[in-house]
Amino acid sequence: RATRMLRRAIARGASAVTTTIGGGEGWRGRERRGRRGRRGRRSDGGVASWVRGAAFGAVLATRARGAVAVASVAVASGGGGATTSHRYGQRRVGVASRAGMSASSAAASDDDVKIAAEYPKPIVVEPRESGGATRTVVMLHGLGDTGAGWASAAQQIRAPANTRWVFPTARTVPVTLNGGARMTAWFDLNALDAESIIDDETMINESVRYVEALVRQEMAKGVASDKIVIGGFSQGGVVALTAVLRSEFKLAGCLALSTYLPLRDQYPAKFGPYAKDVPILQGHGTNDMVLRYDYGKMSNDVLTSNGVKADFKTYTGMAHSACAEEFDDVADFLESVL
Repeated sequence: RATRMLRRAIARGASAVTTTIGGGEGWRGRERRGRRGRRGRRSDGGVASWVRGAAFGAVLATRARGAVAVASVAVASGGGGATTSHRYGQRRVGVASRAGMSASSAAASDDDVKIAAEYPKPIVVEPRESGGATRTVVMLHGLGDTGAGWASAAQQIRAPANTRWVFPTARTVPVTLNGGARMTAWFDLNALDAESIIDDETMINESVRYVEALVRQEMAKGVASDKIVIGGFSQGGVVALTAVLRSEFKLAGCLALSTYLPLRDQYPAKFGPYAKDVPILQGHGTNDMVLRYDYGKMSNDVLTSNGVKADFKTYTGMAHSACAEEFDDVADFLESVL
């Protein structure tokens, strides 16, 4: 039934679909009850089930797609035609649109609009508070997932007032690791272990270019660069790290969850002017069998040895996933940098 609903929504041209994992209350309701006092990994599979679709590998991606249930496919017009949006809990969820921009903004971002047009429209969660967004978090999903797979983070992670969340979706491309099968991916991937991975520099740079366009678009909307955090899980974290380290702007920070640093031999030569000033939060589970914990820790060693302010958090027993404790640490990080 969920699959039929999703197909009908796509056929109608819905530009944004809000999803939950599982049925009934699911992980969302359980996580709402998970206050700061309840630390540690969820034994009920709450957050872990949610990010399962973001893990590397075709099997995990297929399982995640099979578990999707459509919560809302109704799409309503936003004010002035600037966004296409629908309600997501207490927040307005929108998909960025080229309509409704001022002439000066449109002229300043023509190139960025062209770059963004190469990708599916991101899901945008606007803040509840009056006064509009003064801060932005851009969060990139993992292999085989979409922006919708992470959109609920906007409700699950505490963020400072007036924070906009942007959840982009990667292009659909062939992935060598999965026998050439086409899926959403920020870059091609040939292996999972540190010794065998051949970094796809071309596609990584293309994805970084897209993230840079999103940053400039947020700045055109009035958000200062030092109030913008770029984050990512797994493959998305690879792009987030690269974008932040090479950015021409001083950004607020970087979230690098269950991920690694690519193109390591290019640093520090490829550092941008603010690479050593931007705080980075890395998080990795000790039971990660997809991207091994040691790979994440090694990436942190490379960063810190080059003078980057990277804080590495270890989550005992966590697999290639996320947990309530990590969400708490992410919330604390956002509070400190935004």
